[in-house]
Amino acid sequence: MNFLISLSENDKRLIFALLLVFILVFVLIGYIGFLITRVMKWQGRKLDHIVADPVVTRVITDKKHFKRYARKKNWRLFVKQSYIAVIILLVGGLVLLFRDIFTRDWAYNVFEYKQTGFGTILFIWDFSKCITRPEGMGLVLNWPQLINTPHLEAQAWASYIFVTCLIIGGIWYLIALQALISRTIRMYQLSTSAFEKTLEGFNQNQQAATIAAARYQETPQPSPVPDNSNNNNTNV
Repeated sequence: MNFLISLSENDKRLIFALLLVFILVFVLIGYIGFLITRVMKWQGRKLDHIVADPVVTRVITDKKHFKRYARKKNWRLFVKQSYIAVIILLVGGLVLLFRDIFTRDWAYNVFEYKQTGFGTILFIWDFSKCITRPEGMGLVLNWPQLINTPHLEAQAWASYIFVTCLIIGGIWYLIALQALISRTIRMYQLSTSAFEKTLEGFNQNQQAATIAAARYQETPQPSPVPDNSNNNNTNV
């Protein structure tokens, strides 16, 4: 309590701002986690489509056979979804490798922002001096200093290609990998639910009554005998 009293107004504002940022980051992480969970459930449903026919037609009748079949289909689909991403990553890596070989410059920095890196086309801020404490004063919150504005550099052409391929191919591959994991989780869920024997909600007496009612409906009932007494009286 004494610590809070001794703080200046600027220090209190800074602490409040940092606390607010922490809460916002925490909420953002929660929403991202929720979104990832929903997407993974949607991706896992793809496994149902590729294994439904042999399960429904009883070509697959046990858990072991199902896992072997589903795993093979899952990996084939992963290769189909990710091979283009791998090619993009290889192209970016080969461009950077050939550039270093031909120029004999192995100290080429692809993330530098002055001449040779991808950072030359980005806004770059210096956050190292955002929080300062001048002598005799409390904590001071400063805006980050802009140290680079987007500009093109001829020496950075390889960095542009490499980082672009890295971003596109990397995101593509990670999405395919996430789908693989989602389908794998779904595979284990289906291997249990599709072949398990469960007594959940089962009642033996109810089953017996249902069977008896079905048999009664299937048994042919005798047709009623026509009453001819009225006709006989009329003839007399």
